[in-house]
Amino acid sequence: MMRSSAIWFMGLIYLLLIFYFAFKPFQHIPGRCYEKPVAGGWVSTEGIMKILPGAAFEDRGAAATLRRKLMKADQLSIEVVLRTDSLNQVGPARILSFSRNSACRNFTLAQNGNGLEFRLRTTETDFNGIFPSLLVPGVFDDQTFQQLIVTYDGEKVCLYVDGQLHPSSIELTGRFDNWGRNHLLTMGDEVPGGQPWSGSIKRFSIYDRALGAAEVASLYTGAAIPGAVYLFPGIQKDRRGMCRIKYRNLFVFSDSVFTLHDCIFNTAGFMPLAILLWLILPEALRRYRFAAGVLLPLMLGLAVSGAIEFAQRGILGRVPCLVDLMYNFVGTLLGCLLLWFMIFISKKGEST
Repeated sequence: MMRSSAIWFMGLIYLLLIFYFAFKPFQHIPGRCYEKPVAGGWVSTEGIMKILPGAAFEDRGAAATLRRKLMKADQLSIEVVLRTDSLNQVGPARILSFSRNSACRNFTLAQNGNGLEFRLRTTETDFNGIFPSLLVPGVFDDQTFQQLIVTYDGEKVCLYVDGQLHPSSIELTGRFDNWGRNHLLTMGDEVPGGQPWSGSIKRFSIYDRALGAAEVASLYTGAAIPGAVYLFPGIQKDRRGMCRIKYRNLFVFSDSVFTLHDCIFNTAGFMPLAILLWLILPEALRRYRFAAGVLLPLMLGLAVSGAIEFAQRGILGRVPCLVDLMYNFVGTLLGCLLLWFMIFISKKGEST
């Protein structure tokens, strides 16, 4: 009786530890916060949005109004003051996006390494805004805040970096008549997930016209330019504002590179499952060794891991990841092999 109670107690402790580490956010996501003034002419008392991978934001109320105003103008300018956390972000990593998924967008401002990519959908492009798209290498600096402004006047897409016109541009024509309806404005990712960007955004604004060089210079000095159809941070009556993104899919590939710590932790964490389950099962079920020692643990491991990954959708700072599911499965399988080895040693000891 005491042995059975001890086994159940160890199983309970094991599950509590698994769920604790599975649902505990890795980092505190502050959302809007305040930072000290930085060099380069940017002294701001506005809220700064700190974005970490898996903690992107969306504006659920602005899409219809923003789409209507920009479609009426067939021009736009997007200004963002940001500091990237890394020059190794790829995907490209979505900084700002007005999109439905990774294959359908109205526009997207993204980072690919140290380069900038801007995709804009018009009646002369595909639905993804890739052909053509603006690709500019060597733009980002992870040591300071930068002002980036992209403009479209119906004939050309231009880029301004810290108030200066960049020599890179693309010829592009077309109207916004084909812009999608079911698109959302997001920061740090897209609603399906899988293209996270990390960094700080001090402000961004969208205009329904192509800003001129004088207006760009005024914005860089900190002057206010009237006529923004969207302004962050700021209060607009027709929207609820930015809130944590609600991912629309079950899993996203958030791990862009192999991480030894995650591999070891997720694999080792599920190794005891088969042994504990074997000890808990009654003797009558242990007779079916393959089912009790392999099939049942693997099914239970997948069920627990899948439930954890699904639940992580609602936890700030955590993102469901297929890689973790794979690690958990491998850990359960290794636990099954260890169990069979223990059974073999035990039987061999009994025979001698």
